[in-house]
Amino acid sequence: MTSIIVLKFFHYLALFLAGGLGVGNSILAKNHQKAGMPPAPPVQATMMTLAKLGLVAIIILWGTGIALTYQLYGSFNLGWAFHLKLLGASALLLVICFLNIHLSDSAKKGVPPNPKFMNAVPYIARTSLVFVLVGIAILTTS
Repeated sequence: MTSIIVLKFFHYLALFLAGGLGVGNSILAKNHQKAGMPPAPPVQATMMTLAKLGLVAIIILWGTGIALTYQLYGSFNLGWAFHLKLLGASALLLVICFLNIHLSDSAKKGVPPNPKFMNAVPYIARTSLVFVLVGIAILTTS
C-alpha cells in the first residue's frame, strides 16, 4: 500500500509539472508569434529548459504509470479505454520528444523555432490529453 501511495504522489507531481510546463511554453511561443518576432536567445533557452523538464515529467509519468498499472491491476489488459489513454500518452510523449529535438536544433543553428511546428505542438498535445483524460475517466468509472 505504501508503494502505491509513493507512486501516486510522484505520478501526480509529474502530472502537474508537465501540465504547467506545457502551458508556459505554449504561452511563450504564442505571444512571440502574435508579436511577429522570434524569441530572444534567453527566451529560447527558457523554452528549451521548459521542454526538457516537460520531457522528464512525461518520463516520470510513464514510469510511475507502468508501475501503478502492474501493482493495481496486474496487467495492461484493461480494455479499450485504457488503450485510448495509452494512445494519448504515447502521442504526447512523441510530440514532447520532437519538441525537445527541434528546440535543440534551432538553438544550435541560432535560428528561431519553426512556427508551423510550434503551432502544431499545442494542438497535438491538447488532443493527446483529451484522449488520456477521456480514457482514464472511463476506465476509473465503475
